[in-house]
Amino acid sequence: MKKGILTLLSLILIVAVVISFNVLGLFEKKTVYAVGDLTVIWQTDPLFNESNILPGFSQTKTVNVANGAPTQRPIGARGDLTSDPGNMDSVLNIEIKEGATVLYSNTLENFFLDSAGPDGIPLSTLGSGANTTYDFTVTFDEASGNEFQNQTIIFDLTIGISFVLPTTCENINFPNPPIFGTAGNDNISGTVRNDLIITFEGVDRISSGVGNDCIVTSGGGNDKVTTGVGNDVVVTTDGDDDINSGVGNDTIDAGNGNNKVNAGVGNDKVTTGSGSDDIHLGVGNDSASAGGGNDKVVGGTGNDIVDGEEGDDDLAGGVGNDNLVGGLGVDKVNGNIGIDTCDAESETNCEI
Repeated sequence: MKKGILTLLSLILIVAVVISFNVLGLFEKKTVYAVGDLTVIWQTDPLFNESNILPGFSQTKTVNVANGAPTQRPIGARGDLTSDPGNMDSVLNIEIKEGATVLYSNTLENFFLDSAGPDGIPLSTLGSGANTTYDFTVTFDEASGNEFQNQTIIFDLTIGISFVLPTTCENINFPNPPIFGTAGNDNISGTVRNDLIITFEGVDRISSGVGNDCIVTSGGGNDKVTTGVGNDVVVTTDGDDDINSGVGNDTIDAGNGNNKVNAGVGNDKVTTGSGSDDIHLGVGNDSASAGGGNDKVVGGTGNDIVDGEEGDDDLAGGVGNDNLVGGLGVDKVNGNIGIDTCDAESETNCEI
């Protein structure tokens, strides 16, 4: 090991995944943060703040996480590099443990890369009412040389709910941390940037605002989602949901339940699951796949493609050259204005 005093300022700002992005008061000890239904308690804040360290230095700090939700929550960690002019991330190692179990061990450089997605580094799944402690250990590589003298590194560490992004949202760049709901009835507003909004149990109301947003409701409640200007993705699960898309080429997967979908202006794609859905397409060349159930689909202005799939469906085209397929069941189709192509048991105003 080469001799020499090396200066390292390892400052981790705890900007935990919260609905409010206010970062005031982050330098108090034992700071407690709410992350959705999680309570995160940091041993110190900043978690690491060291100077004049030598190769071989190692320090461990703890983070306690408690789950107040009625169901389990997957926990993840994420690191974001703020400043590293001397490439200190290549010689600092980070290890994350839960008890005796090593959950992650690598250089900080790889940690930043591995945790870059919304799911971060998956740590463990915390049951309802449970709590756990994670140990974070940072070690300075013993083989490091004098080239790291007087260098600094600053990075952010986030602890929150680990979330696997839907494939339809993978091409959206999210500049802010995700916005998480809780197990209760949440009222969430997005920002003017690209937002990732995730809700859980409860009857939630989401207004995503401007930007290319990804909204996922996963608790099975009867949720209402309103999007603004942007190419948005809306994914809901079970529940009778009310979805209203704005201006942009939106993708809507309403899942199971008796859903109401109003597509706005743009070339929208609407998919629903089992349930009797009420779908109204707007201005643009839209497509709709209604899934199982006795569905009603009304086309708008544009050349729309509609597939009723299973059930006794009622399909109507609007203004444009539409393609209307009833699918399985006893279906009724009305092409309305335009040169429409129809395939159903009962056909009206169908030219082809």
